[in-house]
Amino acid sequence: MRCKACLCGEAGERLAELLEEKVIELGLRLRDYRVMPDRVYLAVSAPPTVAPHRIACQIKAHTSRVLRDEFVEMTRIPTLWTRAYMVFGGEHFTADQALAEFEALQPPRRPRGRPRKL
Repeated sequence: MRCKACLCGEAGERLAELLEEKVIELGLRLRDYRVMPDRVYLAVSAPPTVAPHRIACQIKAHTSRVLRDEFVEMTRIPTLWTRAYMVFGGEHFTADQALAEFEALQPPRRPRGRPRKL
């Protein structure tokens, strides 16, 4: 998700419904998910014949289209989802561990506005 907190209230609830629908449509098993104001954690069980990239792309494309159709304020953002995603294999990761690992890998954000002259 872009670093803009737009998944609050009805948009977050609708995203949760869309995630559940799309995971079932793809033939996967939903293990856990968390919808936060600016990002989403999704844990699914998939057969080894389904590529993680395909799962991420399918879910992002479906949810982006539907959310932008239903919530006009999301059309003001250039793109709803970034290309970033992280894949973990196995069942020993918790949501908190995965989110902490993802945060650690993100590049530092530069402050808003013009840089000050020294």
